[in-house]
Amino acid sequence: MLLFGLLIASASQAQDVLRIGTTALPPTLGNPYRNTGTPHIFTWSATFDGLTRIDATGTLQPWLAKDWESVDQLTWRIKLRDDVTFSNGVPFNADAVVSVLDYLTSDAAVREAVAREFSFVRSSRALDPYTVEITTKIPAPHLPRTLPLLHMVEPGQWRRLGPEGFSREPVGTGPYHPTKFSATKIEYDAVPTSWRKPTIPRMEKIAAPEAYARTQAVMAGQMDIALALGPEEADAIADAGGQSLSWPTAALWAINFHHGRGNPLDDVRVREALNLAVDRQGLIDGLLAGKPELPTQPATSVVYGFDPSLPPIPYDVDRARALLAEAGYPDGFSFFMQGVIGSGANDAAVFQKVAQDLLAIGVTMEIRTFPVAQLIRSVMEGEWDGDAFGVTFASEPTVDVLRPLRNHSCLWVHPWYCDERIMPTIEEALVTFDENKGLALRHEVMKFYREEWVALYLYQIVRFAGTRANVRGFSEVNGFVSYEDIQFVEE
Repeated sequence: MLLFGLLIASASQAQDVLRIGTTALPPTLGNPYRNTGTPHIFTWSATFDGLTRIDATGTLQPWLAKDWESVDQLTWRIKLRDDVTFSNGVPFNADAVVSVLDYLTSDAAVREAVAREFSFVRSSRALDPYTVEITTKIPAPHLPRTLPLLHMVEPGQWRRLGPEGFSREPVGTGPYHPTKFSATKIEYDAVPTSWRKPTIPRMEKIAAPEAYARTQAVMAGQMDIALALGPEEADAIADAGGQSLSWPTAALWAINFHHGRGNPLDDVRVREALNLAVDRQGLIDGLLAGKPELPTQPATSVVYGFDPSLPPIPYDVDRARALLAEAGYPDGFSFFMQGVIGSGANDAAVFQKVAQDLLAIGVTMEIRTFPVAQLIRSVMEGEWDGDAFGVTFASEPTVDVLRPLRNHSCLWVHPWYCDERIMPTIEEALVTFDENKGLALRHEVMKFYREEWVALYLYQIVRFAGTRANVRGFSEVNGFVSYEDIQFVEE
């Protein structure tokens, strides 16, 4: 009831305010450098822009940068748009890019997740008002695909207020400017001078952790868009006269194993057995409206470096039992998995379905839920209670198979999986400018992760949302929401 009390609005207000329900708001308010994952990444594109974007096919596209070239293996030259201003009227130019990179490569940015993404940058300088030269410490052929993460902040505001002050009074180039932050809501005003001019005067991003609450709010006319739903909730909105939306992503859902703990999961035969024991098609058809594609590797089919030659993972209970027996576990074993509930489509039911399938080969997977804040803390600090945990292989927003391996390999400071045998291949793939060789190396990495059964790969993630009937133009591609395209039409 508290949620609905916060959301009550008149019909006339609804045409002036776009209200979007999501699972959580960024804990760092308007600082776009502290968090890079979902759901926080959906918030940044309301206020900020990166230099490039990746489209729905995985193709690199210009954005605030209109062109780029590698001068040599350690030097990139980037041409910027000359028709963009920040929401406070200050022109966007090369000095803004240099200011951001100076911060992210400084000791002051040690806590920023985005700073780790640009650790390969040595320096940057403005060659003219709309040309930036970036020098790297190592060859960085992936730089253009990393630039969606380089969100532009107005340098004067950043210098005056510092990161903490700026987080409460952010200034970017996007279509909406935040005016008020609270624990459950961010309020925005449209920026009519934005190069991405919006059509709706105001917007609210509302945190409502339960999918049921977001669904009911849309059906009651108290939200216009509800994100992160399951197919049943989206269909319920459609049945009530609204719209059900779904779209594929560049992320794969998995249950990740903690390796090297001296338990059965250290044996590749056991990990393969668990993968073979899960009826993925039944899970997809029964819980996800048949929408996701079956997994073949820790990447989705639109991601750069995806290996199309790898076949789907079969469902073979007999082979799974034989592998367990061969590994010395004919009667199975038990392990427990930590899982965040409420952040993905039907995630609680998905975990239960996996546990049910594993019981058929004598394996008991105990599910223990924990909040997303604890998941983030565990990833960052390496403190885990379970033998496994649910998390994505998320290639957004760079849409490169190597991006999730910055966490799912020895590259991570607190790795849950680290196999030195594949590291030379990963490291070579990160620095080679030869596109054919780079693709071949990425395919080699994908084949290794498939054959080592590094995780229990479940499905290529599809996102579900629901909107009121009068909403048009909503889309989300690789974490970027085109807020300027959303509009109301007469019902």
